[in-house]
Amino acid sequence: MSIGKTIGEIEIRGNKYVDDNLIKRLLISKEGSEFSIENVRKDIRNLFKTGFFRKIEVHKEDINAHVKLIYIVEDLPVIYKIEFEGNKEIDDEDLSDKLGIETEVGKLDVEELLSGYTSSPAVEERLEIQRRLRLGRVLSEQEINFLIKRIREIYLEEGYPDVEVKYEIVPKKGVSKLVFHIKEHEQKYVLNIHIEGNETFSDGRLKDLMNTEERNIFIFRLKPTFDEELLKEDVKKIEKFYKDEGFLEAWVHHTFDRYNGGHDVYILIKEGPRYRLGDLKIEGNNLYTYREIVGNILRKNKRKGGYYRREVIEKIKARIRSLYSEIGYANVFVEDIPRVDAEKKKVDVVIRVHEGKPVYVHKVKIEGNYETRDYVIRRELRVQEHSLVIRKGLSRSRSRILNLGYYEDVQLQPFPAGDGKTDLLVKIRERFTGQFSVGLTYNEITKLSGFASIRKGNFLGTGDIFGISLSYGDFYRDNSFSYTDKWFLGRPMDLTLSVFDRRIVYTTYTVQRTGGSFTLSREFWEYWRVAGGFSAQRIVYSDIADNASAFVRGQEGARESRKLSFSLSRDTRDFFLFPTEGSYTRLDYTVAVPVLGGTEQFHKVVFTGSKYIKDTYFDSGFVFLGKATLGFVEPYGGTDVPLDERFFVGGDFTIRGYNYGMAGTLDVNGEPIGSTRELILNFELNYKLHKMLYFGVFYDTGLGADRLEEFDPKNWRGGYGLGIRFITPIAPLRIDWAWKTIRIPQDPEPSRIHFVIGGFF
Repeated sequence: MSIGKTIGEIEIRGNKYVDDNLIKRLLISKEGSEFSIENVRKDIRNLFKTGFFRKIEVHKEDINAHVKLIYIVEDLPVIYKIEFEGNKEIDDEDLSDKLGIETEVGKLDVEELLSGYTSSPAVEERLEIQRRLRLGRVLSEQEINFLIKRIREIYLEEGYPDVEVKYEIVPKKGVSKLVFHIKEHEQKYVLNIHIEGNETFSDGRLKDLMNTEERNIFIFRLKPTFDEELLKEDVKKIEKFYKDEGFLEAWVHHTFDRYNGGHDVYILIKEGPRYRLGDLKIEGNNLYTYREIVGNILRKNKRKGGYYRREVIEKIKARIRSLYSEIGYANVFVEDIPRVDAEKKKVDVVIRVHEGKPVYVHKVKIEGNYETRDYVIRRELRVQEHSLVIRKGLSRSRSRILNLGYYEDVQLQPFPAGDGKTDLLVKIRERFTGQFSVGLTYNEITKLSGFASIRKGNFLGTGDIFGISLSYGDFYRDNSFSYTDKWFLGRPMDLTLSVFDRRIVYTTYTVQRTGGSFTLSREFWEYWRVAGGFSAQRIVYSDIADNASAFVRGQEGARESRKLSFSLSRDTRDFFLFPTEGSYTRLDYTVAVPVLGGTEQFHKVVFTGSKYIKDTYFDSGFVFLGKATLGFVEPYGGTDVPLDERFFVGGDFTIRGYNYGMAGTLDVNGEPIGSTRELILNFELNYKLHKMLYFGVFYDTGLGADRLEEFDPKNWRGGYGLGIRFITPIAPLRIDWAWKTIRIPQDPEPSRIHFVIGGFF
């Protein structure tokens, strides 16, 4: 018997590659501790979990009052190289690149690993694989099987669903190489997909449900993969779709014809009768009435035929969860019980609400902030510890964190923490905020110009922004340095300091501004912000054309500008980059003062208001955008308004269809010289086509003028057209084709294409 005995010695035998001391550190059983059969069993399990051992045995020897434990192991070899055999269609280099691993110790460095990648999820995934599968150590069975799985996935993407992958470890000089033996078999691909028997839904609607794709030479999809298992899953999706749309007796089957490696796929459908939605009852709702819960969801469904649709039931359930979460009942549970009447072809539904109790946050936990400090995220939260979990607070918190611009995605998830408590998990996915960028930018004012910039958002994880930018083109130069201290002095205000040297070449003159500025802004209510600042700059007008007007020639020379600026804004947009709901309102006032050497004297006021409305009536996916801009600028002290402080109406950012400034005041030569008054109205209707690709139609109208009496609606200029918006990882891109409503002799073309890299609406 060994009960009560201590372990006098632990001996490791059979290990060729894993060090004795490393194995002993993994053991619960220690020399000098009490012997326990249960601890030995745990030791065996723990050693197997490492994946470094093929075989483990433990022997015990009783020596007087002590026990000697002998661990006999068969460990796996150190892998220094990975090779592929049998791969003809995908060469070694492509395989290792798509796997994201090194195939020889030290062969693949991090710079090579990251080349060509800009989004953090892709980089993080490749870095994680590289960290996990570095060579020069033991590769576990689990890691080898992971590589086998990835090789199969790569071949499946290339149209080889039947690929076989086996592995062999070949010893060599004390270390080993891992050889993957690959049998590719025949390539299988889809030629065409034929759908038969579908009377209610189009072929395109059903094909959108499928992961199996047919050949399309216009988008260079020449040999899309044929995988029968994937096709079977597609059939299940289509059948579920039909049943969710009320076709409870729908039947879907598939077959295919084979032509060498190509396959014609046939989807056969029997729709059957379509069931209607009968009585819908709601039980257990003590805090909201039936009408408050249902809203207009049933009326919408009735307009579409009144059929039984799972989407309708899920919308009502989601509305219940949303309503209850607005008052802190985050743990409300909702279930539905359908009752099918096969004779009358209808479905009655009972929705049961289990209200639960109000939920308070116990702790806030943050995950995914590898760079950002916790407090940067916590200070944006509108749901804090010990407060009610309210949906509006969660939604606003997410918008505020996203609008910092440092994160690709933000999710806020309440989850039970035991004892009736609830924790709030904030999961973020960081984007690269520190980068050196080289590229091109274009709009009609600056034309094509190149830029190089070093920008560090979220500087040192504090949320601050640091940037140096160099931009050069034939018509544009912008060199600047800026720093924004977020939450200056620990309060909800931002301090921005900048110095700049800008030069823009216009048609008849060139203007250069050199100077610096500081701005202090503060959030004083939710959604509201006030700002004030001061700028000092030297302005030089040069290269005045011989045919320029007297007004433009009068601008020649240098002047000093000292400006005070004030602004008041309210921002409720859900996402600053491409909003779908909310509004943005801003009032700006600027005054140039004759102090500290300043020579300019004018007042300038600009009001901007925009509204974003998504279609919730038909749930069509359309987003309507409306924007109004009013502005005026007036001199004082017997001076003129500087040329580039006037309003140039017409062009990419004001009234599309016109060249820059051509919807405003013109000189005797027909060249734009800016206006002292502006009124601009913009309307857009956008539709999301795919992920970050949007289609839009628009109408712009308004005018730039020097006198109020000129703003007779019959004088207003207008432009209408269509375009696309594409949000790239680098910058938004907008292309619009606009037609004028009124042609003018100085800008006679009936339409114009506007191309902008940068801002949108």
